[in-house]
Amino acid sequence: MLVRFQPVSNIFDEIDTIINSTLVPFPAGNRSERSGRFSSLSVKDSGEQLHVSLELPGLSKQDVSVNVNNDILTISGERKQPEKKENEQWIRNEIRYGKFERTITLPYSVDVEKVSASHENGILSIILPKHEKAKPKQISIR
Repeated sequence: MLVRFQPVSNIFDEIDTIINSTLVPFPAGNRSERSGRFSSLSVKDSGEQLHVSLELPGLSKQDVSVNVNNDILTISGERKQPEKKENEQWIRNEIRYGKFERTITLPYSVDVEKVSASHENGILSIILPKHEKAKPKQISIR
């Protein structure tokens, strides 16, 4: 049987594939979801609130869901693969498609009622204000 040679483009993805295919009972099509490298993420603490940014190029805000529950932030969504016509074939495709989910344990309690999210130019921005009980308080000494 002849198999087309496919050079290793990212050794970490190959290692993830080998480990996950033998240890994790997920369908093979969801590799990007398990590897956590579907989208780059940054979290910044400004003292009063957390700023979370996630790169989501090619996705609209309708493709993404943001949920905060018990100091855990979950961002999920799906990038759908475009349909190929009958006479088309991929020569090279490095774009990741499929469902993804990123879960972040927040370092402190947030005021869930004041959490806001926006999506602009492929960047999802989430602002998570600290809950009053999580904010530091100055204690006066008597």
